[in-house]
Amino acid sequence: MRRPRSWALEIAMVVALVAWTVPLFWPSALVHFDIAVRDAADAHRTGFTHQFAVLTNMLGQGGALGGVALGIASIIAWRRRDVRPLLAFVTTYFMAGAVLVMKYTLLRVYPHWPDISQPPYADAAQAVLMTSLEPAGAYPSGHVLNAVVWYGFIVLMVGRSFAPWVRVLFLTLPPLIVAYSTTYLGFHWFSDTPAGLFIGVVIIRIVQRVPWGTVELPLWLEPERRYR
Repeated sequence: MRRPRSWALEIAMVVALVAWTVPLFWPSALVHFDIAVRDAADAHRTGFTHQFAVLTNMLGQGGALGGVALGIASIIAWRRRDVRPLLAFVTTYFMAGAVLVMKYTLLRVYPHWPDISQPPYADAAQAVLMTSLEPAGAYPSGHVLNAVVWYGFIVLMVGRSFAPWVRVLFLTLPPLIVAYSTTYLGFHWFSDTPAGLFIGVVIIRIVQRVPWGTVELPLWLEPERRYR
């Protein structure tokens, strides 16, 4: 992947995130739309579609994706005798994990609060941010963020061997599929998913900007520099 030349996309994502988040502090039209989407999904979920959504939602599993990304970074680091791919992984991992601060600061109950087996579920007044209800941590969607960040990281590591159209599919399809499945299953509100997308794009773009192949390392990580 080429290093981004402009910060315009990152700025646009941050502005979009703020504009998207603000209406979630009160029972706005966006919150009411979240309720309508959840109820429509609940009313039209069959056994087959439910199982299919569960399977496709795994495309955003952070643990599995992070493991794949770590494996790829480790192989590249071993072949090149260079720790930089692993540093790229660690940086990406901690940036993606930092979303937990936002999730547990803004505090939003999940669509099937308080219990998926005991409707009625959260109404518009309960589905806002900064709730005192528990458990809360729905906003933003970590699954969608994971799909953006980790597939982007994989393309960053090995994307040169992909055809251009394969890179495009790798970067776009998983986040879209996960956004649909996690909303359809009621794991997240509809509005949680764009927030994960906005943050994920900012993270992977920042990671892309670092010249990992040439970034200078401390001597203890690159002792052979002593003899150059």
